Amino acid sequence: MKLLRLIQQVIGPKKAVGIFCGQASSLSDAHLTNVGIDLNSNFHVKGAIDENDCSQFMALWREDYRKDIPEASYKLAEKEILISCKDFVKKHPDIGAIMLECTGFQSFAKSIQRELDLPVYSWSTLLDYAYSAVVHRDFYGHV
Repeated sequence: MKLLRLIQQVIGPKKAVGIFCGQASSLSDAHLTNVGIDLNSNFHVKGAIDENDCSQFMALWREDYRKDIPEASYKLAEKEILISCKDFVKKHPDIGAIMLECTGFQSFAKSIQRELDLPVYSWSTLLDYAYSAVVHRDFYGHV
């Protein structure tokens, strides 16, 4: 969640960060403030299972919904998550970047970015950033 403050700085004060998580109610005000989030800053939260619109995600994560042996279709999950993210941005047109709060969404980051044409951040983005600070790649191009 500390990534949120960095994203807010990158996109500027006129845009909001869309936090896409498993379930919005799991991100309480106390949770957010304990990690340094200003509750009056520009962000919106949407959960994949808030409106039961991501059944494939629910089939893996909700105990009351999943089978004894959990299973889900990647293609169906991707479709549901893309629709949910598109609806999220449609509802909040000020969103300038998406932050994937749930570790289960990382595999859909590229599809979300391609569909929404917005920057998409996740735990993987933060790891890539940290890794690049200690293992620089060769530079090719013009300065």
